[in-house]
Amino acid sequence: MTAAFDRFEEHIKQCAEAIEIYNHLKGVGYAADFSLRFVWVASISALDFYISELIVEKGTLHFANSIPLSQKLLNETVPMASLLALHSVTPAQQVLEFRKIISLAVKFRTFQKAEDVADGLAFVWNEQHKWNAIAAKLGVENKSAKRRLNSIAYRRDMIVHNADFDEATGILRACDPNQARQASEYIHAVVQAIDELVP
Repeated sequence: MTAAFDRFEEHIKQCAEAIEIYNHLKGVGYAADFSLRFVWVASISALDFYISELIVEKGTLHFANSIPLSQKLLNETVPMASLLALHSVTPAQQVLEFRKIISLAVKFRTFQKAEDVADGLAFVWNEQHKWNAIAAKLGVENKSAKRRLNSIAYRRDMIVHNADFDEATGILRACDPNQARQASEYIHAVVQAIDELVP
């Protein structure tokens, strides 16, 4: 497992904690749907951060070990100052400088929906049919794997951008602890599959 996966696991634990908070508060008479909404936001955020960290980790590893870099990474635009810095330092410092370059390249990108995840993985994984491989690892069809991730990301968008209100009815969407748990568990399964697949 990668260091990126270890950090992901730290973040995704917050989802289980949020569900426990919901159950506790509901048990003493409070509505605590906010805890469940947090699960969608936190699980997608953990995925997004994981992909960014994986790109930095694997890209740096490839550079440090003279493993050929992906075409996507080679085509990335880099500030001239960053390139010059690579030539004026020791080999060990070059690795650190390269890590900074990759980190800046992905820092403000989002990797939340299926196509964005595949696009991000192209920085470090030359597999042509990424979601076929991920779906096979999950034991589901390609379209089903992507559709499920996109539906979780869509719910996250509704929570973050619409306060989880249905635009058509103006009613706050219902939250279900089982759906929240399933969303978090699916994100965990996707990330674990990716971590096992990316060389």
